[in-house]
Amino acid sequence: MSTFNLLDEPWLPVLDAGTDLRDAPHHPVRFREISLRDAFTRAPEIREVYSDAPLETVALYRLLLALTIDVYLSEADRDDWMALWRQRRFNPTDLECYLAAHALHTHFDLLDPERPFYQHPQPHSSTEGKDPAPLAKLFHAEASGNNATLFGHELDNVPRQVVLAEAARGLVCAQAAALGGGVSKPFNFSHAPLVGGDIFWIRGRSLFDALLLNAPPDNAARMVKEGGFDYGEQDRPNWRQEDLPEEHARRPAAGYLDYLTWQARRLTLVTMEENDRVVATGVFLTQGDKDEPAVGIRDPLMARVGSKTKGVFPFGFRANRALWRDADLLFRIADPNDEGAPLTFQWLDRVAATDYPAEASELEAQGWLVDAFGLATEPGKAGKVAFWRHERFPIYHAFLDDPSRLPDLQRALEFAEEQRGILRGAARTVAEYLLDPPPPGSDDRPSPDQKTVSSLIDGLDVESRYWAMLEPFFYELLRDLARQNEAAARTERLWQWAKDIYDAARRSFEAATSMLDQNARVLRALAEGQRRLGRVKAYREHRKTLQEEPS
Repeated sequence: MSTFNLLDEPWLPVLDAGTDLRDAPHHPVRFREISLRDAFTRAPEIREVYSDAPLETVALYRLLLALTIDVYLSEADRDDWMALWRQRRFNPTDLECYLAAHALHTHFDLLDPERPFYQHPQPHSSTEGKDPAPLAKLFHAEASGNNATLFGHELDNVPRQVVLAEAARGLVCAQAAALGGGVSKPFNFSHAPLVGGDIFWIRGRSLFDALLLNAPPDNAARMVKEGGFDYGEQDRPNWRQEDLPEEHARRPAAGYLDYLTWQARRLTLVTMEENDRVVATGVFLTQGDKDEPAVGIRDPLMARVGSKTKGVFPFGFRANRALWRDADLLFRIADPNDEGAPLTFQWLDRVAATDYPAEASELEAQGWLVDAFGLATEPGKAGKVAFWRHERFPIYHAFLDDPSRLPDLQRALEFAEEQRGILRGAARTVAEYLLDPPPPGSDDRPSPDQKTVSSLIDGLDVESRYWAMLEPFFYELLRDLARQNEAAARTERLWQWAKDIYDAARRSFEAATSMLDQNARVLRALAEGQRRLGRVKAYREHRKTLQEEPS
């Protein structure tokens, strides 16, 4: 009987340094695939999980996180967490005892006839007599059915075979990030947990660091709170659940481990043997469990934003808007039901005020980077991916530890938004004078069709140029605001930022209009636009207080 056990077979894509990264944090790495056992045995040597597909990467992280919590950190105990951090590695014996105690070895076999990993051994009865779906259904990057081609050019009528390592990654990703929309049994397709909010994954120097930092000893970060989940025996990861359901149900998650390994789809791989190896050729796919979340429960790895109309909801990427423009949200430590940073960030803040000063200094000294993963669906088309994204963002403890610094950051972002509005106003003036120029010598205002004006502004593309030019200046500002302890020094840095954003606006305006013809009409339009390209109000008022001429 063929087997492909994920505990032993290489299938996890990682960047491997081959040495302990706490001792050599900048050691070169190489790409390779490793088994689940190797991921835990060699976690201090692994820089990160690394897949070309961001959704696959974060889905694999969540799988590893569930296993870490269940094996090594089943109780949210601060001393246990710190003892493991000091130990600097996972004890492989603990993993083997865990697998033996629960008789789990075969539950990680992709081809097990009774309990195939992340699958059901039998397709749902509604698929009887039907052909299996193409494997493209497991991969968001591939075209399938109504899903638009983003990065792949596969067709449903030209199915491809997939090696089992790739099929395993597709199964994990599909269970975590499958899109709702469409007819299925026992009920229609619904979104998997990763749809609808971005995941913020704290990076350490190694995979070991990251798994601990994203499993802090904090009840709120384990979905345990008053009126929420009761973390205990009922909460198990998928591979430790006693029986597979014959029919999937509408139900709330039983706890964090159940949630991290949620089976959003009932999947059954179709395989064949070819050239002395087994490959996957298709998949039977129907709706799995349908989540009915408990009131007030939030994903600890997601940030939350609020609005007057929608209340508080998970933060998600927006098209044409980089993550740094919402940076103040990521430094706002909030109560579990409020808007603000992911709940996992609270441990980064609290550890500095605990009884572990040496470890707190170590954590601060290594610096923080956070990986943000997310996808968005087409407006009004829940089953279609509009885009997905992976961004990396620095987190500074000074902002987490001292909320009084946040107004400086918020003000900086407000300056940038105000300057964007000024820039767009200048671009609008150019467009109006180009489309409906007044007669020579006339001071009349143009009155062109505003839809045409908006189209021309979009064509000039001044705003995206502005944000792209401004981004490196922002990261310098963020670093400087974190380092400055004096309020006066931070204020002075804000005035430098105000000059930076004006310079970015001016350069983006010049770049956007440089290809226009240089005739009299264009030159007048540019002159009128430049007259309106001023600085933000706060900076102008600041200059007045210094009794200098306004710029």
